[in-house]
Amino acid sequence: KHMRASAHTLRILTALLSLDGASSYSDRRTGASPSAPLPPASHTPWTTVGPSNIGDSITPDGGEAGTVQPVVAAAANPDVIYTGGNNNAASSGVLKSIDFGRHWVKVNRGLADTRIHGLYVVDQHGEHVVAGTPSGVYETLDSGGSWTHIAQTRGWGVANSFRNGSIGGAPHLFVGTNAGLGNVPLVETPLAREAWRLIRSPAGS
Repeated sequence: KHMRASAHTLRILTALLSLDGASSYSDRRTGASPSAPLPPASHTPWTTVGPSNIGDSITPDGGEAGTVQPVVAAAANPDVIYTGGNNNAASSGVLKSIDFGRHWVKVNRGLADTRIHGLYVVDQHGEHVVAGTPSGVYETLDSGGSWTHIAQTRGWGVANSFRNGSIGGAPHLFVGTNAGLGNVPLVETPLAREAWRLIRSPAGS
């Protein structure tokens, strides 16, 4: 039964075929092209939601957000947004909005490294968040009120980005670092208490 389910899944994953360098695909069994999702509405303007005027007068508007890199929101409350970044001397740490970007505040207590390269919201409400920095991964369990450095990630280099996935069917959080691909069981309890493992990058890569 398990083997039949696996084979069925494999057929689904390999049913599409491209003969033009991935410009288009067709169903290997019928030759028909799969239906494409609807494109986003045209002429939809972007709306600036900040952050601005964070910190001192490094820039003309009095802000020091740096180059904003990761931006994440809580699934159950999209008004809760976290962002951060760094650019030369400008590194604001983690910035948070609870009103969909109308107002921003710094939430950096305990965050010794304010150069933010990655963010990930673990829970649905935006209370449990991890941040990637050149010093490793930091974690907050109280909506950014305080951060704890996950010591197991020290020495991995820049923690660039986070993705959720699975290992052996169990949910895991993956983090791309200079040293390789880190992973930890994805639970809503403190990840600092879990065993973080590193799949090291091949030599010379």
